[in-house]
Amino acid sequence: MRSVPLAVLSLLGAATLATAKRPCGFKIAPCPTGEVCQKVDPSCDRAENCQGYCVPATATFVTKTTASPPKPTYASCGGFRIKPVECPEGEICIDDPYSSGCGMACDMPGICVKPVFCGGFAGIPCKDGKKCIDDPTDDCDPLNGGADCGGICV
Repeated sequence: MRSVPLAVLSLLGAATLATAKRPCGFKIAPCPTGEVCQKVDPSCDRAENCQGYCVPATATFVTKTTASPPKPTYASCGGFRIKPVECPEGEICIDDPYSSGCGMACDMPGICVKPVFCGGFAGIPCKDGKKCIDDPTDDCDPLNGGADCGGICV
């Protein structure tokens, strides 16, 4: 008799572990295939930089909609040109994360940005509607084991 309640309890425990919410967000913690990141704070307007939990992609949830901030504008740099454009002192030339394509690797121009730290272990957010992207000047790769990589605001 005693083994039945123990078996039921162990099955309940396994079911609870199977449905535990997986944290996501901060751009460096994507959800597995078939799941989406549900924001913890519906007012967060930093796209993939918002903290959340993975839920099945078919789940429906309500979030507060806000007007998306305007895309920041940056000076163009690099690219395949007769005379490549360099960035002003204190700024770096990076691939434009707002444009599709393979960026400067395919001779497209980049953008000049002043490197402002974001992300990392503390999940430091960007201000002024900017998004946090991986810092291309460091050796930390968020897609290859670098879960706490710092980024720059763009």
